[in-house]
Amino acid sequence: MRVIDTDAGLLRDSAAAALHAAEQTTIHIDAEIVGRVPELMETLRSEGPYAYAIMPHVRPDGTVALPILSTREQIHDAYTMIRGASDLLSVDPMVEIRGAWYTFQEATSVGRPKATGIASDNLTLGLFPVSTDMGITGELVWVVLPRAELGGETSPEAKTQWELRREVLALHERYVDALRAADVDVVVDCLNDGVASAVRDYVDNTGALASLEGKDAHRAYYQAFFDTYAVQSVDLLHRVVQHSYAFAELRFTVAPRDNGSSTVSFHTAEFHVVAGDGRVIARIGHGTDPR
Repeated sequence: MRVIDTDAGLLRDSAAAALHAAEQTTIHIDAEIVGRVPELMETLRSEGPYAYAIMPHVRPDGTVALPILSTREQIHDAYTMIRGASDLLSVDPMVEIRGAWYTFQEATSVGRPKATGIASDNLTLGLFPVSTDMGITGELVWVVLPRAELGGETSPEAKTQWELRREVLALHERYVDALRAADVDVVVDCLNDGVASAVRDYVDNTGALASLEGKDAHRAYYQAFFDTYAVQSVDLLHRVVQHSYAFAELRFTVAPRDNGSSTVSFHTAEFHVVAGDGRVIARIGHGTDPR
């Protein structure tokens, strides 16, 4: 009797891809805990460009900076500084999405600064994209902070976490609908004035991350994106909604405007951090090659 008759080959191949992504992520995190930089560098894919945003910080005015790294030399220097200053003791995923080309985790991470020797817990978001070969091709992280500390403006109305999660869901739905409609004004209206992004650049299509800061830069990028591609569909594949962020994998099908009627598709995996005013203050993620 057939009950769930999904093609066995499709299940096998999708499971193999997800397990490959998870394995590369685990190897990398284990090396982070050991903390020796040469071995840590071996957990990277052999070729770049890499997608690293491992040192985000919030300025006193609530705006966000998301420095990006794309070369092995930059990443080596960053790991030397980070692991020289602190030890990572454990990472325990509370939410884990094992995609075909990435692993996303919401995790409790225990770190210990070497200056104090005092361990502390943090709630962290981590996205680890991979290719078909060995090693991660990116590490994109965020330490979850209270929404009131982000964006310089806080809604005065007290709300439950369930209410906030529903609002984050509605915000993300509005954002995705705006992508489908190629509506730059609505996309930008979903963003906090101090927004910053570290996401794959599909305008210049270098394979590297684009670093955007402020609404004007985002408006220019989205306008260039919609000028480059006619959007045919944006489909939701995975989503996690918490009161402080939304994570989603989206599948885009687009027609390059300089290439007649042919279409290409790509997937993005991004987490959007929400500020005190209920709009997005940080967009962090990566995406697959358009094919």
